[in-house]
Order: sequence, then structure tokens, then C-alpha cells
Amino acid sequence: MRSSPVLLVLLSIAALCVGCQPVPDAEQQMDNYLSRVARVLKQEFIPFDANQLSQYRLTERRDRLYDIPAERISLLDLLIDVHQCKPLQQRIAERNSVLGKVMPWSSRLGYEGELLRALDSCRQSLADDPQQQELLTELSDIAERKRSQLPAVFWNAINASSEAEHYLRFATEPLPVTSAPLTDEALAALQQLTAIGSALPEHLPPPVDELDPLFQALQRSQRSSQLITSLAQTRHGLQQATAMLQAQPATFLCPMNQPSERSKILLNVFVLFYAGEIQPYLAQLQRLGEPWARQIGQLRAVAHIPPATAQALDRLAGKPEALWDSYRQAVDEHTRAWQDVLGACQSAPGQAGWQTP
Repeated sequence: MRSSPVLLVLLSIAALCVGCQPVPDAEQQMDNYLSRVARVLKQEFIPFDANQLSQYRLTERRDRLYDIPAERISLLDLLIDVHQCKPLQQRIAERNSVLGKVMPWSSRLGYEGELLRALDSCRQSLADDPQQQELLTELSDIAERKRSQLPAVFWNAINASSEAEHYLRFATEPLPVTSAPLTDEALAALQQLTAIGSALPEHLPPPVDELDPLFQALQRSQRSSQLITSLAQTRHGLQQATAMLQAQPATFLCPMNQPSERSKILLNVFVLFYAGEIQPYLAQLQRLGEPWARQIGQLRAVAHIPPATAQALDRLAGKPEALWDSYRQAVDEHTRAWQDVLGACQSAPGQAGWQTP
């Protein structure tokens, strides 16, 4: 039985497309821009390598967690007759339960705040009871130790949560290309978590039911991870385009400091594809990236940050070589490169050779 030629062609196409994924619009946009610049200037560029994103992957959790000694408070017998300390008994029983022993760090942060509030309430109730002074001293010692551990508990809550890990790592795709302003609702949640960490140990963390929505907001958001990918890809693309624009002296296109046919084609690339497509995307990155980078810096400034976490955040923002800062530098250098090339050809805005398609 002979196979139909049409069937063979369809099968061949299907085989070629197995595993194919559509290229995101942002990548297509940048590749198109780079290809046009390269064609006019007779230069080559290096495509973005997705492996570069691995530098923005958080290290192993164990490298970012504090080892906090477990302190099982076995005071149920001591407090059995102290009726005014029932909330403390409940908190102790909760921690010593089966579920309490495997409590995630994000819940543990809220629990420790609730425990300390119960401890403070109990201590106030016992303060004037001469028969409970020994117990009062023990409770005060426990409260002091627990309060001093709060910064470490906070960082364990951040570093051990899949929600924060999701928010602080790169995505498989960049931010979408859209004319609608993009927003990151999780940024407010990160800001609140940062404020909680900054206020420790003087101010206790809120209860679990107030903390959970903050972590859930980080989990729901795609913007931070998409932004990380977009910044890395766009930085690379701009650096490649800048290198092509600077590969020859600025007068190469226009030896007589007057527009040439090639410079006019390059001007069209600038107007249609850089100003028309790339710059609106850069505006989206700026709109999202500036408050994001500022918040990353504020989180980085929270006391007692583990060194591995500090290094991870430093790779994102706040250092000259950080993702956000080096991206901003790439934008500035690319702008200057265009100014030099267009100015040498009298084709910059306001000059005689400036014309739009």
C-alpha cells in the first residue's frame, strides 16, 4: 500500500513541529530590530542565550535558611491551674500537635507573633501573684529568646516559601507586548512583608490569617518573574544593537556629514522599529521595573538577611552589575549610540536630515 504524497508532507511537517513553541512577541520584536540594524550596517549579532537566566536562580533553600533551635515549651502542667493563661496554653498545644510540628515557616512567623502576644498577656496576669514568680521568670526568659529569634524566623519564612521563590526567579517567557499598562499587584504584598521584617523584633508580626494573603499574592503574580526575563533579554538585545552601531566610526554612514542612502534606511529602522516598537516596551519595563527594583532594595536592607539571600537580591538590583542597574545602563548607552550615529548624518530630530517615513 503506497502512502499519499500529501500525507507524507503533513507527517513531515508534524514531525518538524513536535515540541515547537511560539516565540514570545517581545523576543520576535527584538530579533526583528536586531536583524534590521545588522542588515543595514552589515554587522552580525549574537542571539540571546536562555542559559544566561540561570544566574538569577535562587540557591538551594538549605543555603538560605537559619538553623533555629527547636524549643518545645512544656508548660501545660505548670499552667493547668492558671486560668488567665488559657490563650498561651492553646498556642503551646497548637505547636506541640502533629500539624504544629511540621508548620511551614510562613505560618511559623505568624504563630511566633501570636505566641509572644499570649506570653505577654500571661505575664501581665501573673505579675502581681507572689506564688507565680518562678513561672513568671521562666515565661520572661522564653519571651526574650523568642523575640530575639524573630528576624531569623522572618527570613526563614521568606526563603522557605515557594511563593517568594516563585516571585524572585525568572520566568520561561518575558512580559507580554501590550499597549495597556502592566501592573504588579504583588508588589504591595512584598512591601508589606518587608515592612513586617523591618519592624522586628520591636513590633510583633501579624497573625497567620493576615500573613497568608501576602504570600498567596506573591504566588499568583507572574509579573516579577516575567520582568526578570524581560530585563535580561532586553539588556542583551540593546547591548548587541549598541555594539553594531558603534562598530564603525559615526561618520562611516555619512562621510560628508550629510545623509546617505544607507543612513536614510537606518533612520527608518530607528523610527519604525526602535521608536515604534522597542521604546514602548522599554517604557513598560521602566514602569514596572523602577518600583520593583526599589522594593528589592528595601527587602535587601532588612536586618539579619542570610548572605546567600543578600547575594541573590544583589544580582537583581542595587549594584552596578545587577540586572536592573545594568539594564538601565544598556538603555542609556544605546540612546547615546543612536544620538552619535544620527547626529553624524545630520539626521537627529531637529537636524536637516531628520525625516520620518
